[in-house]
Amino acid sequence: MSDHISEQEILNLIKRFDHEHEDDIDETIDGYVKVEQGKIMVRNPSHGGMISTIRAISPLKLFVDGKMILRETEVYSDSKIEWGFEEKPLFEVSVSEDKIEVYLTIFSKQRYALSLAEMAPSLHATFTAEEDLNRVLEMVDLKAILAAVEKMNIAVDLDMEAIRSEVLQPSFKPIMIARGKAPIQGRDARLELYFSENIESVFTEVRGLLDFKNHLNIPSVKSGDVIAKKIPLVEGQPGYDVFGNVLLPDPGKDIRIAGKDHVEITPDSVVIARKEGRPRILGTKIKYFDINTAHIVPGNVDLQTGNIVFAGDVIVYGDVMDNMIIESLGNIYVAGSVFNSTLTATGSIMVKGNVIGSQIYSGYFGMLYNRLYHSSKQLMDNLEKMMESARLLLHEIEKKNMRVRYGQVLLLISESKFQQVGDVVKELLKVIASIRLHNKNEFEKLSDYLEFFLHPTKMVKDMTAHRMKDFMHKLKEAYMRVALSQESHVQIQINHSQNSTLKSNGDILIRREGVIQCDVQSSRNIIFFLDNSVCRGSTLEAGDTISAMYVGGMTGVASSLKAANKIMVKKMFEGRIIVDQKTIDIYEPVEEKTFDSSII
Repeated sequence: MSDHISEQEILNLIKRFDHEHEDDIDETIDGYVKVEQGKIMVRNPSHGGMISTIRAISPLKLFVDGKMILRETEVYSDSKIEWGFEEKPLFEVSVSEDKIEVYLTIFSKQRYALSLAEMAPSLHATFTAEEDLNRVLEMVDLKAILAAVEKMNIAVDLDMEAIRSEVLQPSFKPIMIARGKAPIQGRDARLELYFSENIESVFTEVRGLLDFKNHLNIPSVKSGDVIAKKIPLVEGQPGYDVFGNVLLPDPGKDIRIAGKDHVEITPDSVVIARKEGRPRILGTKIKYFDINTAHIVPGNVDLQTGNIVFAGDVIVYGDVMDNMIIESLGNIYVAGSVFNSTLTATGSIMVKGNVIGSQIYSGYFGMLYNRLYHSSKQLMDNLEKMMESARLLLHEIEKKNMRVRYGQVLLLISESKFQQVGDVVKELLKVIASIRLHNKNEFEKLSDYLEFFLHPTKMVKDMTAHRMKDFMHKLKEAYMRVALSQESHVQIQINHSQNSTLKSNGDILIRREGVIQCDVQSSRNIIFFLDNSVCRGSTLEAGDTISAMYVGGMTGVASSLKAANKIMVKKMFEGRIIVDQKTIDIYEPVEEKTFDSSII
């Protein structure tokens, strides 16, 4: 056998080696990252292998190509990878939000030297820091803590014992090391009332019959009774924060009280009744105490009694019949029902029977819809414009050295520009004619002035600028009498209402059957009491909460319920719910549901 290899055999070997090498090249290889002796090395993938990634765990920080990475990031062999450490403080001195307290929190007693931990080759590398327990770089000590406190300009004494104890045996929790003095809040002035402001069960039943004699269940006092006492405000005491700044307490809220004709207020703010009647509180900024008298109607309010206007409570032991008006500068109590009529009260209204086709206004709304208030203010606004026009016209006439009666100028202005004044005057005269008992005499002078506008000859002859000013004063007294009669806590109480409007700036309480096709508006709450009471085809709007039972029905017009805070229904068949400007339409029955702005 020859020792020499032929050229052909060499060529065959080359082909075989090339073929084996091609098989090796086809193998897929992933990239990897490893750490050796503090150095990061990256190998690129080949033939479609996966690219290696890196991320860091605090306190280690990684930078790839000059940018700190915050999440898992791909790297290559030519990537510039740098690393460092985030040096967290050993302790922290903090001040509470109200600046009353200073806290020390120790996170660690010492700081060790850190290095990059060794890591075997990995496709997805997580780099960590490694502490060298033999190299302590820094330790918590009292001097460093005191230096930190000094930089913060803390002006109160430090609890040195608490600081030393925490340094020696750290709890690793915030501990208080200094404290200022919080201001001591005072107490607002308040009223202690010795009578009920709310309508109670005025009409009681005896063996199934109304006890008409028992109307004194209305809150009542006798002359000499103490009805209230003002508890004065207590001023607070100032404090100081940890920086030495004075902290003032919130200013206390005082209450100003005053008494009407039949109420005495002693120097020590005790309120005493000087007349028998119902005590009440009027006004907002100033709390006025008054004693209300009552006008009692033993039967129905009808054409025989006429409309009723009274500066006190009105108690009706019968019904209010069709197309009648009751206007009260107090409360209205009706033992029977109200049919197609209007009731306005600056206080509360309670109807024992049904309310059908009527308008019921209490409190602020009772003031607005009171004819004496509305007509007096409307007439006063018109007369102010007429008097200004008269002043300008008289000035021009005087410049021409001519003379004319004041009443004649006023009449011409009224007939040419303010024809509506005559209708307002007639309405006011009707109201005054309806005023009951002693109050009527107080409006005689106002009636005389009103008559001027219905008799042109008398207007021209007797009306003067001085009389017009006095007339304006009487008008202002009339509408202010109503405005100042508005009570603080009012409500409407009914059993059943249909085709009616009910408005109150207090609660509206539906005690029994419910409301059908009504407009019900309350500045506070609308509450249905009976489990099976209904609300059908009605619009309800409350400044706070609506609590209803059965809303809508299987057939009929849907209801709309709107409240600022929340709406609770036992069952609602269909309708619209609005809470805090958010709306939801109900098409399918819902039961035992509470709606508020968070779930609409």
